[in-house]
Amino acid sequence: MRVFGRALIGILGLPVAAFAVDFPPLDPPAAMFRAHREKFLAKLPPNSIAVLRAAPSRRMSNDVQYSYRQDSNFWYLTGVEEPDSVAVFRPGATDGRRYVLFVKPRDPRVEAYEGPRAGPREAAAAYSADAAFPTDEFIARMSTYDPATRTFSGFLTGVDEVYLSDAGDEDWSKDLRAAITAMRAREEGPATLVDARYLLHEMRLVKDADEIALIRRATELSGRGHVLAMKAAAPDRYEFEVQQAHDGYCYANGARRMAYPSIVASGPNSVYLHWERNDRRMKAGDVVLNDSGTEYRYYATDITRTYPVSGRFSPEQRAIYDVVLAAQKAALAEVRPGALHGDVGKAAARVQTEGLVRLGLLKGDTGRLVRENGHRIFTKHGISHWIGLDVHDAGKYSVGAESRRLEPGMVFTIEPGIYVPERSPGVDRKWWNIGVRIEDVVLVTESGYECLSCFVPREVAAVEQTVQGRATQK
Repeated sequence: MRVFGRALIGILGLPVAAFAVDFPPLDPPAAMFRAHREKFLAKLPPNSIAVLRAAPSRRMSNDVQYSYRQDSNFWYLTGVEEPDSVAVFRPGATDGRRYVLFVKPRDPRVEAYEGPRAGPREAAAAYSADAAFPTDEFIARMSTYDPATRTFSGFLTGVDEVYLSDAGDEDWSKDLRAAITAMRAREEGPATLVDARYLLHEMRLVKDADEIALIRRATELSGRGHVLAMKAAAPDRYEFEVQQAHDGYCYANGARRMAYPSIVASGPNSVYLHWERNDRRMKAGDVVLNDSGTEYRYYATDITRTYPVSGRFSPEQRAIYDVVLAAQKAALAEVRPGALHGDVGKAAARVQTEGLVRLGLLKGDTGRLVRENGHRIFTKHGISHWIGLDVHDAGKYSVGAESRRLEPGMVFTIEPGIYVPERSPGVDRKWWNIGVRIEDVVLVTESGYECLSCFVPREVAAVEQTVQGRATQK
């Protein structure tokens, strides 16, 4: 793949150095998963059990499977990448088996295609579990009824609550639910079934040092890829050439997948929030909006830059860009421990609304328009989301009636944008087909914040110079 990538970069007229390998591998340590498990077990009630299923394999077409991606919650606790595995957590276990894995048995024929499996015999040591068993023993080990003694045995015995996460496959959990129902029919077994994701999503909101290191690596890769993408933009090139510059660099430096399909949207496409076709030939005078983020060892990043294809913004493009950049800076100024997450968005909305009124794109009383979110006519989305194992990561944005307060270790985006489609009612045509978004990844620190991706040029002069190929990368 790397050889192909280098050849393609040469065809596109980009320097081979675009695919330089600049970073050594950074693997998540076993201690990270162990710490997550211990924290999870400590939060479970003593008389409970938690059951998490790995993501199933999914078919893309006919007999071709999608590239496998583990369920984020399962990965967070186990670091196990094998499909159809099951993890069981028993906080009150008296037999020493607090963390038990169920994995598929070894199968030489399947492994000849897919690569080696750990197998039940090796899985406990490989994944630091207290015990491991074949997946086909799962239900029997959870609950078995002995008609001779009229009693149940298994992991569900004496349990009051079951915390369950089925990785979105409800059909899989039918047998487990049936076993629980059978126990209840004889006035035994768990009385309560709880969605384990609620507990896990709260845990995942605040990242530990190992997680931050992985997010930082993902952001470094994507950031450098964005700089190369800026230099790849030029009239008569295609959107996918810009994408290739970004994605290729990330793959060459250890990324296995993007965190989401890369969005490279030029000219009229720049006003579409999730443009993914990336097949338009760019023209002089266009802006190109590049929203691309890689995933590194399951941790995501999310960066957007908007730049002029010809290397210089038009007056209208520059005017809108200035408003969006000012809105982002106002939002960044709100980030500190104890601040409300909602205030980040409010600060950006105020600046965007004032800017849109100043440019004549919005008309009316500025104060009223701010109160009524008038900017939403041209900004179709919220301007922040959590970042972690998912690009739109788990965790609620409010606690009760109040916006969530920021804590050190939280990671999120700030991404204001303005989009003016062609033939927007009452809008002068000089503004048409201009879409601008600026998005960065922010880490809340003890004293304020660190913008992990702000090394990617975003000031107008630096953006124009980078597109023109003059700027040097830090």
